[in-house]
Amino acid sequence: GGAAAGGGGAAAGGAGGGGGGGGGCCLALHTMEYEDEVGNDHDLNNDDCDDIINSEGSVITVGLKNVAVGPPADGNDATTSSSSWCGSSLCRCILLPAVQFHGFMKKLTDAFGWRFIFISVATYGINQGIGNEFNSFTTDYFFSENLHLGPAEGSTYSAFSSFPWTIKAFYGMAMDMIPIMGYHKGPYILVAGVVGSVAWLLLGSIRSISVIGATILLIASNFGRASPDVAIDAAVAERSIVRPELAADLQALCWGALGIGGVIASLTVGVLQDSVGTRGVYLVGTFTSIIIAIPAAMGFLAERREPPNNRNVCQNIKRGFGDPIGKWVFLVAIIVSLSSVALGLLSVFGHAVTVKASVTFGIAIFVVAPSVWIFLGKVSPVLARAATFIFLRGALQPSTFVLKYWYLRNDANCAKGFPCLSAEFIGWMDTVGYLFMFLGTVFYQKIFRTWSYRSTFALAQVLMTAFSLLDIFWVTRSNLKIGMPDEAFLFGSEVLEPILRRLSHMPMLILAAKLCPPGVEATLFALNMSLSNFGELVGMYLGSALLEMLGVKRGEFNNLELYIIIRSLAKLLPVFLIKFLVPLGSPDADAIDMSRMKQVENKDIEESTESIDKDVGEEEEFPDNDFKGEVVSMVSKDGYDRILHRASFAEGDVGGIR
Repeated sequence: GGAAAGGGGAAAGGAGGGGGGGGGCCLALHTMEYEDEVGNDHDLNNDDCDDIINSEGSVITVGLKNVAVGPPADGNDATTSSSSWCGSSLCRCILLPAVQFHGFMKKLTDAFGWRFIFISVATYGINQGIGNEFNSFTTDYFFSENLHLGPAEGSTYSAFSSFPWTIKAFYGMAMDMIPIMGYHKGPYILVAGVVGSVAWLLLGSIRSISVIGATILLIASNFGRASPDVAIDAAVAERSIVRPELAADLQALCWGALGIGGVIASLTVGVLQDSVGTRGVYLVGTFTSIIIAIPAAMGFLAERREPPNNRNVCQNIKRGFGDPIGKWVFLVAIIVSLSSVALGLLSVFGHAVTVKASVTFGIAIFVVAPSVWIFLGKVSPVLARAATFIFLRGALQPSTFVLKYWYLRNDANCAKGFPCLSAEFIGWMDTVGYLFMFLGTVFYQKIFRTWSYRSTFALAQVLMTAFSLLDIFWVTRSNLKIGMPDEAFLFGSEVLEPILRRLSHMPMLILAAKLCPPGVEATLFALNMSLSNFGELVGMYLGSALLEMLGVKRGEFNNLELYIIIRSLAKLLPVFLIKFLVPLGSPDADAIDMSRMKQVENKDIEESTESIDKDVGEEEEFPDNDFKGEVVSMVSKDGYDRILHRASFAEGDVGGIR
């Protein structure tokens, strides 16, 4: 806690303690608390300092929590005020973030080993952070300048090439059920690294390539980043169970590496694009896959090898689909994966734009959404509604990269008076976008964390609509009439929108995690992320179809204003689903509270209590003072059964069910 309030050093690790110092650079211990082994909270004071602070400062474990402290000033009491400590040595203030970051990394390496930390940072920071930015930035140029595709075609092929991100749950199923040589994760990362390296290398080496050939290589490149993401997520989850007090630190490490990698890539990719060209960037990108293949081959994950009797694929699949909850999750994952491939093939090889649009919309609305609603409803009705919203929220919003085709620097755009922006400037724009995304995270933590899910989603969608409409002034060149340069208008939907996407994405991540029943957390969380990615992919297919219908073509861009209006107003459609699909409550509420709120809203609580109390009696007898019907009624039958067999309850400890 307190990372944002305690200065840059604590923010580097999120390891705890940032509280107080007046200068924002140092810590005042009297403002902090710690928790002992029996769960009692205590204020830190002068009497505690000798027991908990070593001579080096940094991070010290106290009971169950980690406390970050600044180095004592010249051997004096560690509670010296921040102003006097900082004033004694400006150098110490400047170096404090580095000292705390070193302590943060040392804590993680001591707990999990440097090899695991390395492969985690390499996967998130280099393979994804740098690789994703290189791929997304360069592919638009590749389709436009090298393959000479129009905005509708380019958006379609670009969307189809990213479908590996929509089947992440399928990767999770394969890793769980099909160990390679007895290992569940390492070999999959190795395969992904090799496939990704080959794809990057061929994209940069082949001088004459067809659109289909390039798309296949881009699919392989995306697979080389999407699959390791699932493996490392699962490895992080396993270690978080063993060391729950370090779970937040592992997440901070992964997401921090992802953000830093993205910023580094956005600062350099524009310069690389201008200096070595598209194929040169692809060749440089090869190292983003090699960097994960080598440590995976060297066993950096330190996995436990499955005994031979646990490597039977058929038995593992049968066991997985025999789970009363897992079988429904796996079924939805298969439906989503098959639908994603089918829609991608239709968009690429279909010819009649009305047919493509109708089939895409039909599969999304009448196949995928009902499947999620029905099958996940057997796990939890609240989960089913939320997952359906996660999917439809993206599917109902058409989107394309048409504006990038419009403002790229080439002879045709420059001759027609379009913005004609350089690759280096666009790279800087992406950097600003990352910073705005970070600001969105800060805003959410500081302001919107206590807001209800419904209010946050609704506000984000309304504001995204307003910002998206700003592009009309840009494409009509009205900004030049009032003396505003084109660069200023990039702070419309292309830059400011990441803040709003983060405001809606953060509660979605929390909601997806909190609604996962025990035993299938990793697969179900991956499924929710797949639904989010697939929804956005459907939106891109519909956006590409809309461009074709309106006749928006490369070099002309007729009816671009009408496309922007339709695209912007469509962002309001998810607002009408919020009341029916998004659960009540805020990120501070747990799944039990959200289930109870939904029951109250539907006025079904008495019926649910009678039904579930009956199920409890059929399972096992418990003393009356162990469980209360009103508590049990807060969760679904399947969710309750899962908790019942995994938790122990002390006599009279009703709260244990949480």
